[in-house]
Amino acid sequence: MEARLETKQAKPVNFARKFRWTVVIWLLIGGIINYLDRANLSIAAPEMMKELGLTATDIGLLGTVFSWSYALMQLPSGWLIDRFGTRKVYTIALIWWSGATMLTGAVNKMSSFIAARVLLGVGEAPCFPTMAKITSYWFPKKERGLATGIWDSSSKWGPAIAPPLLVFIMVTFGWRALFYITGAIGIIFAIGFFIFYKNPDKSRKLTEAELEYIKSMEPARNKTFKRRTLNGDNYLSIAVYGA
Repeated sequence: MEARLETKQAKPVNFARKFRWTVVIWLLIGGIINYLDRANLSIAAPEMMKELGLTATDIGLLGTVFSWSYALMQLPSGWLIDRFGTRKVYTIALIWWSGATMLTGAVNKMSSFIAARVLLGVGEAPCFPTMAKITSYWFPKKERGLATGIWDSSSKWGPAIAPPLLVFIMVTFGWRALFYITGAIGIIFAIGFFIFYKNPDKSRKLTEAELEYIKSMEPARNKTFKRRTLNGDNYLSIAVYGA
């Protein structure tokens, strides 16, 4: 009887209490916005070339400076996340890259476009490292693969959603409004994320049962193992720490 009771208590919390999956949905949406803001240049490019006299080489250069700034900021982004926390860094990054997106719609000179795209790359760099860090907080190891797969699918959903949505916005409101609207969406999302998100130990929406479930699945720490040496007389103690 006692064994059955223990087995029943060991089961994970029911689906209705799995608040952690709501966090993944926020990350998924944030990733999609990230891709919309980097894809809007390719949609707006024909109109920008027509109105401002830009060439295909100019547009290619704007894509290149974004890629370089995005790549170079990956390591500093990781340090910033560890130093200042996921909530602050992700919110600031969202507002930063959304502001850079809106700036792109406001300028006219090639040098200004380059500056805006560099700022976009710098702002977008912390996005996916932050998502990975949040996943490590909210999910036990056995669920992190699925959680990561969900938010990482934004890198596929974003490019799939971008063309019809962004073309509709541009045709309806113009290419400058395309950058204003997508940038505004990011800022609104950033405010919502800052209000919504807290780490599990500080979240009021997370039940104690689910918090305990997340913590209970963490690997054991400070386990000491002993191994005999070949002569059988001595022991070696090794402290193992879970990752």
